[in-house]
Amino acid sequence: MSGEKCKLIDRWKSFDKNLLPVDDLDLSILCALRENARTSNLELAKLLGVSEATIRRRIKMLEEKGIIKGYSALINCYAIENSIKAFIYLKVDKRYIDKIAEELKQENRLITLYRILGDYDLLCECLFLSMRELQEFEDKKLKRNEILSTVTHVVSKAYKSCEWVGI
Repeated sequence: MSGEKCKLIDRWKSFDKNLLPVDDLDLSILCALRENARTSNLELAKLLGVSEATIRRRIKMLEEKGIIKGYSALINCYAIENSIKAFIYLKVDKRYIDKIAEELKQENRLITLYRILGDYDLLCECLFLSMRELQEFEDKKLKRNEILSTVTHVVSKAYKSCEWVGI
């Protein structure tokens, strides 16, 4: 791992380790793989001072528990497109929340979709190529009787962003 301390270890350092389904070695493996999922088992073993068989066994166990869900590349969307990031809050007729969520999940401009508590019911995190595309999305997909109201926030600057999304 690089000189920067792993954020996963920082996140869980105050927890009672007995409450976590992982131990310190597992956390170290997760940190190393999160930094570079292409790190070989042999490299991990050398880095963490354990055998390659231990690394292989631990990774298999982390995958079986669903803690490691897969491996992917982190993509910088800004290097590909000049994206506009928007958060759209939806107040939905309660009878249609699941239906609306299922339909919105199919939209390729949505990064995440959450059911939330509070004044609104759903939160969409989206990337658009232009303000026109954002407006068309709202006009075509969100103007319907089941959606009672929307509020859209466009991101102007990220002080801390999601490394998985790249924005």
